[in-house]
Amino acid sequence: MPENAATGDVYQVKLQGSIEGQSVMNVNYFALSGSGDTDVLTHLILVYLQCFIDNILPVLPSGYRLERALWKRVSPTLGPELESIPTGTTTGGSSGAALPSYCSALISLRTTRAGRSGRGRMFICGITESATENSFLDPTNEYWTALLAFAACLVSNFIHPDGGVGTDSWDMMVYSRKIGGSTLPYPGTGFAAVREIAPQRLIATTRSRKVGHGI
Repeated sequence: MPENAATGDVYQVKLQGSIEGQSVMNVNYFALSGSGDTDVLTHLILVYLQCFIDNILPVLPSGYRLERALWKRVSPTLGPELESIPTGTTTGGSSGAALPSYCSALISLRTTRAGRSGRGRMFICGITESATENSFLDPTNEYWTALLAFAACLVSNFIHPDGGVGTDSWDMMVYSRKIGGSTLPYPGTGFAAVREIAPQRLIATTRSRKVGHGI
């Protein structure tokens, strides 16, 4: 049975993959800003997955595998965790040598809230050596182009400055544990709507993705 959502519901979406035997995960939040949605899987999860599969997956090393998306309602009430398994190609499309698993591409998320509590980050694992220029991503390489296209896909689907009119309208959010706390379900006051998604050229590190450390 399709999952229903009401205006103001917030869902946590975890995109899980693996590289070098390590589990890697990206966690994002999305709030329904328009009127009710009768099929969260179709209008949120699969759209988000497709942005990643179409733009990021082809430039990731062949050692990367996309495994699943896990999703659940986290505000104003807590819902069950559901799973979506991607179909078709699920491995990285680049045959080039990769940087270590803890090297990541950074995408900055900026919201309507001022200060550090209004900023978020996404770390995309799996950078090929050919995509780099010293400690930066090469702006002429297809990897950088793919990051920009991924950001543009998220913006076109999940940023609605007009407040999200109509049905099935989802906004990407950043959650501040400083404001909302760490206990589920999360209060709505902890969330702020994303208004800018900006890839960064400087290569970032994610220590938890170092071989032997976890996600």
